[in-house]
Amino acid sequence: MDGNTKKKKVLNVINRISQDVLPTQIDYTPEMKDKIKKLLNIGDNEVDERLDNHIKYLPLNDIVKIDKENGIKYDIWGIGWDQILTEGFHIRHQPLLESDDITKYKFPEPTDELLSIIKKRGQKERNYYFLLSLQDFTLFERCWCIRGYENVLTDMYYREKETNYLLDGITEFNIEMSKRIVKMGIVDGLRTGDDIGTQKGMVMSPEMFRKFFKKRYKKMWEVYKDKNLPIFHHSCGNIIKIIPDLIEIGLDVLNPIQPEAMSPDELSKEFGRRLSFFGGISTQKTLPFGTPQDVKNEVINRIKVLGKNNGYIISPSHEVTSDCNDENFIMLIKTLEDYKKGKINIF
Repeated sequence: MDGNTKKKKVLNVINRISQDVLPTQIDYTPEMKDKIKKLLNIGDNEVDERLDNHIKYLPLNDIVKIDKENGIKYDIWGIGWDQILTEGFHIRHQPLLESDDITKYKFPEPTDELLSIIKKRGQKERNYYFLLSLQDFTLFERCWCIRGYENVLTDMYYREKETNYLLDGITEFNIEMSKRIVKMGIVDGLRTGDDIGTQKGMVMSPEMFRKFFKKRYKKMWEVYKDKNLPIFHHSCGNIIKIIPDLIEIGLDVLNPIQPEAMSPDELSKEFGRRLSFFGGISTQKTLPFGTPQDVKNEVINRIKVLGKNNGYIISPSHEVTSDCNDENFIMLIKTLEDYKKGKINIF
């Protein structure tokens, strides 16, 4: 399938336009990628094509130092990321963890050098995939990566002025980088991300989200929306209480639809006419611990439920990790292939 067809299929999902089959996306960790190559007997550059992925993510080139001896890489924010425990994200250094004065923190400068990955990969892949500018760890996560998780949650109550200083600086940086990215004319949309949900509810109250994050997200998203570029947003957990807020400020596609946290049926019924979905096939239970038949049944169910209003990118609920059962992964691929060939009657 050529890139223009893939782009059109993703745009049809965003606009909830009926089409013969819905687009698919299987994201994976580096360890799972190695498994996929062995399972399918393919090379490194063949994985996304073989999986029929429709989307590629283009991050900033923000790593400034690699400490090979200790297995840490440092980014422009001063955050030290673990390179040993690679499956997932693990932080070894947080520059403001012990700080008594957050306002002394110096924010990174937006520069064109940070765009080198977008420029290089984007030029290479723009004709083959729907390209998303990846500006994850956007506000809340960037804040706690710098300051510490518990610190940020308490700062929001007891150090509001300093919290606003940190969030304002992060927001201004993101807005400036967004302007430069949009000006390049390479990407097809934006993906932001902040995990603010647990499986039982939100990390913070909806009121705190609205107080500290809603307006800042709106300003950042507007850079893309003004150019008619769609917004994808990622948050694990149950965030159903703020989904109307996200739609209000411009959200087009919600990811990852974690079925252990939010009911796909409820989401489709409540928001399916106003919002498109991306994810929903459980990487926590079904893919690692279910049977192949469980995988097939869940894929079909998600297409029926989340795809009811044509707004669904068929995908696992997160990056597939290496604990995914081999037979289950093969069944995932086969079910998607059979669906695209018309061998599975969905509706």
